[in-house]
Amino acid sequence: MKLNEIRTFIAVADAQSVQEAGNRLGLTQSAVSRLIQRLEAELGVVLFDRQTKPLALTRDGELALAHARRILAATCDFADAFAGSVEPRGLLRLGVAHVLTALAAGRPLDDLRAGFPGLALRLHSDWSNPLIEQVRAGMLDGGLILMCEEQTPPDDLPARRIAAQAVSIVASPDHSDGADLASMNERGWVLQPNGCRYREALQQALAPLGLQPNVTVEAYDQSLLVSLVARGVGFGLAPMGLIAPIPGAALLRPVDLPDFRMSVTIWLIQSRTTGRIAPVFDRLEEALRRELAAGRTVSPAAEQFAILHSAAE
Repeated sequence: MKLNEIRTFIAVADAQSVQEAGNRLGLTQSAVSRLIQRLEAELGVVLFDRQTKPLALTRDGELALAHARRILAATCDFADAFAGSVEPRGLLRLGVAHVLTALAAGRPLDDLRAGFPGLALRLHSDWSNPLIEQVRAGMLDGGLILMCEEQTPPDDLPARRIAAQAVSIVASPDHSDGADLASMNERGWVLQPNGCRYREALQQALAPLGLQPNVTVEAYDQSLLVSLVARGVGFGLAPMGLIAPIPGAALLRPVDLPDFRMSVTIWLIQSRTTGRIAPVFDRLEEALRRELAAGRTVSPAAEQFAILHSAAE
């Protein structure tokens, strides 16, 4: 059974004439007749009462017509789902590096939801290297990853460079200038677990001093890390622009040390088979660039945190 047979059957039923159906389809009368006969043979029923004029459906023909219309409508929907003008729909599986969750889950996420209401987003947080492998394996449609400045994503994945960010040592509001890397290490660090690129860079900076990072608290949660640093539990490492959306980040003081320099780049990578959801990545890229270009903004939650912190002191 072929779609052209079903399409021809519907045309004859609507026109109530083999000749008129042929005119509408651009087929000869004999070609239309052959297609109808072939369909009748495949179904094992007679679809038209050929003794009537205009041509009338038999009881089996009426039942077949209802099914035929549904089949044709379904095939149209199937084709439309992959038409370039159709709004992307369905599930978007997006991986986000741990340190980028505050950036991605803010206004860029709201912008995607507003632009594509038929899209459901599933966010997955992990380190950048595992995210790359998950995108490559097709487990994720795309990922927002962080790489050292001199690194680039694998060549086999479409990638967009979003921005570069300097990584700062961050301290509590009451930190006084004059500390060096060794004395900071003695006091301790508040960092993410092993696998964090910042932590690896700190380890490399401490190695010439014969030191290993003295980590007092480690956690994945960026909000918790910011809170701990603001309370003076230890020093942290973060790009100021990326932690800006986190409540309490406005309290932190960046510390400039000549023996610690690090920059990272933010990349948006895609699966090789993203299909018709490419416009989603276009919009996400634009939203991320706008968010980063807006610079540091103190959210109402951050202002409230600052007020409470000052009152406690």
